[in-house]
Amino acid sequence: MDIPPPPAPEPHPQPGQGHGPGWPPPYPGPQQPWYPYPQPFPEPAKTSGLAVASLVTGIVCCVPPLGAVLGGLALGQIRKKGLRGKGMAVTGVVLSVVSTVLAVVFVATGAAGAFWDGFKSGVHDAQHTRSTMNLRRGDCFNVPGGELEREVVNVTVVPCDKPHDGEVSGSFKLTGSAFPGDKAITALADRRCWPVEQEYAMDSWALPAEAESYYYTPSQHSWRLGDHSVTCAFATSSGKLHGSVRNDARKLDPDQMTYLRSSNAYDRALASAPDKDRVEDDLDGFKKWAGELSDVLTRESARLRGRTWPTGADAQVQARIKEAELAQKEWAKAATAADADAFYLHSGAADRALRQATEIEARRALHLATTPPATDSGGSTSGTGGADGGSTGDSDNGGTDAGPGGGSGNGSGTGGDGSKSV
Repeated sequence: MDIPPPPAPEPHPQPGQGHGPGWPPPYPGPQQPWYPYPQPFPEPAKTSGLAVASLVTGIVCCVPPLGAVLGGLALGQIRKKGLRGKGMAVTGVVLSVVSTVLAVVFVATGAAGAFWDGFKSGVHDAQHTRSTMNLRRGDCFNVPGGELEREVVNVTVVPCDKPHDGEVSGSFKLTGSAFPGDKAITALADRRCWPVEQEYAMDSWALPAEAESYYYTPSQHSWRLGDHSVTCAFATSSGKLHGSVRNDARKLDPDQMTYLRSSNAYDRALASAPDKDRVEDDLDGFKKWAGELSDVLTRESARLRGRTWPTGADAQVQARIKEAELAQKEWAKAATAADADAFYLHSGAADRALRQATEIEARRALHLATTPPATDSGGSTSGTGGADGGSTGDSDNGGTDAGPGGGSGNGSGTGGDGSKSV
């Protein structure tokens, strides 16, 4: 009979929690598995909304005392309810107190008024800043820094009853697709801007002494960008213009306009004399010019005679017409002069026939300006410039509402960056 082997010895139990050396004896009774249970954590305190509002108000400084008030209320709320945000409330109070002190000093020293004036001025300038491409007939403007004879991109348009640097009298558009060249444009502007200005300010005797003739022409660069216009203007390089220089149909009656158009036409013809200083150097040119003057006086005398003048002005205007007709005859003789001496003889007689005293009396009777200008050259200051673009205008009538071309009053502009000089 077989004898079974003895049972194998049981493994020695491993010490666990509550077992083994150094552990207390296990708790009597049935053992249960051990599970860790989560412990509740305290909820964090909320941040005071008044403290946040105090900090924001103190930073923004919109109403300086408000931040201090909100901060004081926030500190009391924090103490009673145990809220967070004490640092924000204190910061808001400090910033608001500093802002309040500065505001009091600002007002007491008058700096507030200066700040407000400057602010309003800045807003006004921003609203009325206009590209020099977009200037229109009748616009009065100031150039940044008051420097008229330099290239600029924008100017500030201002009411004409405010001090200003210049006033646009009109513009005309150049024809052709190829750039004519600076000299050609300048020569054309010399001839075309004067009629534009005379239609805008018909009575040149009424112009202020500081008002000078300027024109602004496109550069080769701006021409390629479509800027084909010349702008004519009255401007001053020293001081300011005060009030509009405009005197046309808006201010003049039909009698005044008829008289001034005749007078201005003769002035323009006089200014178209040959470039030579002496008749001997260009007798044919001077004779041609004399013929043009004779034609102008014939036409304008007929215009004046064809009008019925007011009773109080008829005699004075008729006296002026008689002088014009006498001058016309002398210019006609100069146009057929055999030599320079004969030309001098008849041109001098024509000049003496038109007496300034007679003109003053006719002007007085028509209620026009009676003080002759200090100089009566009718010339224009010119230059070149340019703009990123052009404007439209009438290529023939020389008196449109189109925007300007570029240019510089002293002839130094180049317009390479697309700016205009005004």
